[in-house]
Amino acid sequence: MRRTDRRGSGGFTLLEVLVALAIVALGLMAAFGQLNQTASTAARLRDKTLAHWVARDRLTELRLQREFPPLGNRSGEVDLADVTWKYTLRVEETPRPDVRRVEVEVAFADQPDRTITRLTGFLANLPVPTGPPAPPDADWFIVDPDAASD
Repeated sequence: MRRTDRRGSGGFTLLEVLVALAIVALGLMAAFGQLNQTASTAARLRDKTLAHWVARDRLTELRLQREFPPLGNRSGEVDLADVTWKYTLRVEETPRPDVRRVEVEVAFADQPDRTITRLTGFLANLPVPTGPPAPPDADWFIVDPDAASD
């Protein structure tokens, strides 16, 4: 009588299947963890970018007002990209009396204690020019001697 050996039949044992499933599960957990981290990093970068734009806009508004800002703190809210942002302006003195340091902090309006970005700028109390515009500086132009002879 001949005995039949089933080991060489090409099938998998239950133990081999369980080990393979465990390896696949660990790989999927690592892949999903990486995807989650990438998504949260992208969201954080988006928030920081938008908050930085809000801060730059506030500094630009101060510059465009052409008024020397008073010392002290003030805050407000602004909407950008379907998000309400809370900003705080802190205007401080500098060693030069004609220059002010302006620090802008931006946070979500619903989380005002969690600062997303902070931007610092300096504003000078420059005199407003009156009268006709100053003549152009000769260094700004390229003189073409051939064109002058025409």
